[in-house]
This record gives sequence, structure tokens and C-alpha cells, in this order.
Amino acid sequence: MDKDVLIEAVLASGVVLPAPGPGFVRLQAAAADENAGPKELAAAVSQDPAITGALLRVANSPVFRPRSAPRSALEAISMLGRTRTMATAASTALRSQFNGLDATAVEALWSASAKAAEQSYAACRQTPSKALADAAYLAALMQDAGIAVVLKRNPEHAGLFHTQGEALEAGARALDVLSGTDHAAASYLVARNWKLPPDVCDAIRAHHDPRGARRLADGPRRLAMLLAVGRRLRDGLSPDWIDWAEMVEAELSLNEAELEELASIAGHRESQ
Repeated sequence: MDKDVLIEAVLASGVVLPAPGPGFVRLQAAAADENAGPKELAAAVSQDPAITGALLRVANSPVFRPRSAPRSALEAISMLGRTRTMATAASTALRSQFNGLDATAVEALWSASAKAAEQSYAACRQTPSKALADAAYLAALMQDAGIAVVLKRNPEHAGLFHTQGEALEAGARALDVLSGTDHAAASYLVARNWKLPPDVCDAIRAHHDPRGARRLADGPRRLAMLLAVGRRLRDGLSPDWIDWAEMVEAELSLNEAELEELASIAGHRESQ
């Protein structure tokens, strides 16, 4: 089915696209100024404790291995940079929109997205496309935003996400069938509505469509592949991965042996 038809199906299904909260809007406005630095971005989120707390948690996470622990939003933003700051703020602002949804499902979805983002970022740093690492982190955090959007319209299916790993991806496929929508298309609509970079939006749109990804320009195509790599490292070998493996090896120079090594490194990092 053509993706445009899927997008129309999502819009016709009655789902409501969440609006970005004021903290994210202020940050987005500040980030739009190319002359704005960490000080201006920190000022934009100073009145939003949820975003500030999330920035500190991410900046202190093992994946970024800070030399010294950031203690303020300014220090966290200085370490994370503009794109990863926007990614963390977008994810935090989005999660706040789904109060009242099944708490177990929401926690499973956001934990899985955070892990996929860390894995996509770390894997990208080992490829010839390492300049895409921050964009991959943003796209991975937001790739499954559409699941929460669809669940808000169809809360009776939340039990599909009382799980993790490969079973969570199976739940996403089941949700698409049961709701008559497409969570990747819904995620794309959220990303577009929140004015995320076009390459990120296009990669999210194709994150379960390797054939569609092949038709994209270089940047969003590689981002879509990096999203698949992040899920592969998070979930292990799964049906979701099979159709991506060949193109990832050909274009990103990541074969199965290298992926297993990256998964082992990630597992060691998480255990520390």
C-alpha cells in the first residue's frame, strides 16, 4: 500500500495529533536562531522541569560517557549539542501528552525508544556516515511516537505493549492490523507536525519499509537504515531485521559479526 494512502488512513481514523508543549516550543524557537548557543537554549527550557530533568539524565547516561557529570541544563546542553537536546526535549514533551494511557505500555514504549536511540547513535559512530549520529538519535527516539497516538484512540490494545524486545515490534504490527492504521505513518505525521527536520521525518516514515527507504535521498535513506540497526541491536535478530541486513552491510559497512560486537559492547555498558 502506498504510504500516502496510509497517511490518509491514519488521518481518517480519528487519531488526534498531539501539539508540542510550551517548553518544547520555546526551545524550538531558540534553536531556530543559528546564533543561539547553549546559554540561550538553557534559558528556553529553564521553566520546564521535566525537560531539564530529562536533559540531565541523558547527558549523564553511559552512552555519552561524560568526563564530569553535568549539573545544570546549560552543562547538559553544552555536552549533548543542539540536535540531541532537541531530541530529548521532543521525547519528553511528547510523553507528557499521554497521561492517562496505560502506564505499563507507555513506559515500555519510551524505554524501548530510548534504548533504540542510544543503539542507533552508537552504531552510527562506527560507520562512514557518523555525521548522521545526532539525527539518528532524534529519529530513533521519535520513530514509534505514532504507537502512542494510535493507542490513545484505541486504548483497549495497550496490553500488546506489556512486553519488550522483539515482542514489542510484534505488538506494533498487531496494533496496525487491529486499528486499521499504520504507526509509522502516524509517527511521520507527529514528526512533521512538530517541525522536525525533513530528513528525520522521511526516515521515520520509512522505518518499517526498506523498499520505500531505497527510494529516498542519501541522508534519509541512511537514517532509516540506522533506525533498523538500532532496533536490531536492541531486539536481536527478528523478522523486522531480515529485509534491512543486506542494504545495511552494503551501504553502512556493518555486517553481522560487527553488529554482534556492538551488541556485546552495549550490553557491557548497560551492566556498568
